[in-house]
Parts: sequence; structure tokens; C-alpha cells
Amino acid sequence: MSGERQIIEIVGVAGSGKSTLTRALRSDYGCGVADSLHTRVPAHWPYVAHSLPRVLPIVAASVRDRPLLSWNELKFVVYVAEWDRFLRAEYGHQTGVLVLDQGPMFALACLLWGGKPITRHAYFGTWVRRVIEHWSRELDAIVLLDAPDDILLVRINAREQGHDAKDVPAHEGLELIGRHREAYGRVLELIESAESPRMLRYDTATMSSAEIAGELAELLGLSRAQELTETPRALNLIEGSATTRQDA
Repeated sequence: MSGERQIIEIVGVAGSGKSTLTRALRSDYGCGVADSLHTRVPAHWPYVAHSLPRVLPIVAASVRDRPLLSWNELKFVVYVAEWDRFLRAEYGHQTGVLVLDQGPMFALACLLWGGKPITRHAYFGTWVRRVIEHWSRELDAIVLLDAPDDILLVRINAREQGHDAKDVPAHEGLELIGRHREAYGRVLELIESAESPRMLRYDTATMSSAEIAGELAELLGLSRAQELTETPRALNLIEGSATTRQDA
């Protein structure tokens, strides 16, 4: 899925600034932001059905090694299995940079940080490695955001969005953040062993979202959205075809 279109996934623990960076890339540089698969949307049910041959063995293993995967965890399995087909169908005609906020690497990390017995099953490990090998070819870059734990906790508690680490004793919040970071580490270690895609790491305590977006734009060859809209007008002015207020 490379070529004229580039797909990047933004990952990081809660409070690291994923959504803020995604908004900056969309508003300042005109990046597309991919929607997710939704099991409640009838138009997406064919993707769910297509995923069943790959999902059912994991469900069976989960039955043997209880507790079972939750419905939310099973949805992550479906997303990882079918997201590439969904992206091709919905965004295959688009060019430029397509951003995944909470994409397949996020979904895999969510499965791992739940700590269910199935995640230690040999079949599950083989499945994860196969999925990562596939997505290492589909993604052009992974952007990993992080910040010191105390800053993450302050951000989580200050936002309206709910989270398991919000409004709990500090040691519980820190333990949860640690588990999430460890899960990301396991996923990204496998990605890095595949030697692709590019891994770009940023500390959002020392760089603003605008600064990170600017650096990514330079790496990805992006222009600011304002420049993109002003270019046709500049060409019209050069060619003498711009409509002035007096001409109207």
C-alpha cells in the first residue's frame, strides 16, 4: 500500500498525544485520517464474516485457556485481520498520507496488555508474528509517542475522555501505564526485527504536536494545507485569470 499513498500509524500509551498529533497532521498538512471498522455498522459486517476463519481458532484457544477474551478483545482480533481490506476498499483511491490513530499495532497491544492466558498460547504467538509481518509491509511508518509517567497521569486526569488510569490512586495509574507500555514494547520489538516500516519516536514532553507534525511533514514530503490551497490561486494570478473584486 505504498507508492503515491503513505500509511502511518500513530501509537503510544494514553496521554502521549496521539489524537492531538493526528489533528495537527489533518488540519495543518491535509493528511487523511482513516476510520475504523465498526462491528455495529451493517456495511462492515462482510469484513467481520470474512475474518471468521482466522478469528475462530483464537476463540477456541481462548475457551481452553480461560478466562475468555472479552467481546472488545475479540473485536481487536477482527480489526487486525480485516483492516487492510477495509483500507483498500475505503481509501484505495486516495493519494497522500493516510493516518491511523488506534490502528493495528494499537489493537495488538490492547490484546497483550489484557494479559489473558490465550496471549501466552503458542498459536496466539504465531498469529501475532504473522500479523506483524503482514503489517510491516503495509505501513510506511510508525510514530511512537511517549512522555514521563507523571506528565501522562496529569494529562489523563485533565481530559474529559474516560480511561482506566483516570481518577485512581497514582500507583494504580502508573502500574496500568507500565503494562500498556510493556505491551507496546513487545509489539514494536517484533516490528523492528522485521526491519520495516520506519520507526519514529518522539517525547511529547519536549516537543509540541505542531513541532512533531512539522518534522513528520518534512520526512514524508508534505506541504502545509494553506500552501496547497494557495498554489492554484498563485498560478491563476500568474496567468492573469484571477477574478478581482472589481471584475466581479
